[in-house]
Amino acid sequence: MKLLLSLILFQLIVLIKCEREYFTFREDYRRCEAPRCGGYFLKKLNSQEEEIYVSSYMMVNANLNPMKIKDDKNIIISGYIMPSDEDDGYNIFFLKGIHERMVIPDIIGGSDGQSENDKKVLSNSSNSFYFLSNSPMECIRIDGCQNFKSLKINTNESTDFSAYSEPYASSVPLLDLKWFKSRLIKEDADNTYIGSIVVGTIKDNKQLSITEIFINTEDPVFPCRRNNFSCSTPQVPTFTRSVDRCPIFEKCVLRNVCHLGIPNCPKGYKSYSYPSLPNGCLKYYCDSDALPNPHRVSGP
Repeated sequence: MKLLLSLILFQLIVLIKCEREYFTFREDYRRCEAPRCGGYFLKKLNSQEEEIYVSSYMMVNANLNPMKIKDDKNIIISGYIMPSDEDDGYNIFFLKGIHERMVIPDIIGGSDGQSENDKKVLSNSSNSFYFLSNSPMECIRIDGCQNFKSLKINTNESTDFSAYSEPYASSVPLLDLKWFKSRLIKEDADNTYIGSIVVGTIKDNKQLSITEIFINTEDPVFPCRRNNFSCSTPQVPTFTRSVDRCPIFEKCVLRNVCHLGIPNCPKGYKSYSYPSLPNGCLKYYCDSDALPNPHRVSGP
């Protein structure tokens, strides 16, 4: 018993100290007895290594939704591979995080989201996977200044670049751009929050061309705070929205004539709305289905 407890304690210490790694994965549909079959094949991002077979996985983050593991074509998982205590000679994956593909609506073509060709981008060898941040170097923001830094995931490679392009801001109606940009480019290098994974190519002119984005499904980390306010009738409360998609009370106003139309969000997105200034009319946002309701997250 003491030996077992010691092994568990050692494993927990290793998990805390280990750098998490990022993978795409696919389920094993071979028909033979477990643990030899029925697990998962993991492919490390930005690596030419062969797939790694794990007999099972264990969630070490209570905030994750285990049902997302079923959608292996649209998510990236992060965590650690370690020898299994139960299945001798096999590995187990300790699941720490899930990033889910952010849908690009096909506004021109009229379809509801990515085509099958779009979904093959993960196997496109010309694309790499990055985390992005502001460059720590101070410079005058003129042409040629390298304002941003990319970190190639699962490597120590970093590259400064001057500009980027992405397909979401122009194609997702009512996208919360303040939230989107804050998750795309990490402002504070000391912030431990893990932002979006971007897929793309940095060209010779130091321009990053982003083809798609995978967003952290653990967002926000903490639930929204309760707004304490009191409005006398017939006034209504109005709100702005924080960078974490939480409503922030502004002030009480008399509601004026409002447009009765309710905008539709594209497939892959859900609608949120709050009364807003100046007239107390509803302001709408389209948030990715990959994101939890910010009022209902349980926190770390």
